[in-house]
Amino acid sequence: MFENITNIFTQNSDFYMLVIVRLTVAIFLTALFGIERELTGKVAGLRTHILVSAGACVFTLLSLYGFRMHVTDGLVGVNDPARIGAQIITGIGFIGAGTIMRNGSNILGITTASTLWMAAAIGMACGCGLFSISVFATLLTLFVLILIRQFEKRFLSDYLKKYRNIKISIYTDIEEHAKVDDIICEHFNNISKIEKRIGTDNQFVTKLTVTTRKNLLTINEIFKKLPYVQKIDIQEIYE
Repeated sequence: MFENITNIFTQNSDFYMLVIVRLTVAIFLTALFGIERELTGKVAGLRTHILVSAGACVFTLLSLYGFRMHVTDGLVGVNDPARIGAQIITGIGFIGAGTIMRNGSNILGITTASTLWMAAAIGMACGCGLFSISVFATLLTLFVLILIRQFEKRFLSDYLKKYRNIKISIYTDIEEHAKVDDIICEHFNNISKIEKRIGTDNQFVTKLTVTTRKNLLTINEIFKKLPYVQKIDIQEIYE
């Protein structure tokens, strides 16, 4: 038995070396940004990226070499490598979707889903033997994950921090609620949620969540001066 296995590897040494090299390169390249995801505490880390890339590489090798020209009922057919490649892309889409989570108004995991997508692409490129594309794609991914993140932190974070999510509850006379709508439209452009209902004592309650640069004191001053506003609750949301 062992002699038969040895003979198989000996007779096909060039092919198996090709498979080993392509799989190794695929694993090594995607391990680089798999480590980056691991260090930043993401859901899909080193092992996930390696397995996605290796799996894509194996499927690509199968599509290239596993289904050679064949004869069926006297008809000669050839394999279609693109068919398996298309299914790889679909399958990775499902895996990537599993890493995306929603926490309130925040959506987490999109970058990790994108790196899994890239890992599959690099694995497929390695499976085809296109190492130059694989290396360039890896370097590009690392550039985006590391250097672009630093750019975001240094130049964009201060600007984005000026915005805050505010939950506002406004209690007015039921006859005057339309005026409140006008004030809201005048001062707030980014409204993510709004709810209206009739409360006790003939009050009309308007609850909304907004993203704004205005601080709590400024918002309070906007509504406090309105004679028909009976009560206002303002709360900043931290997510």
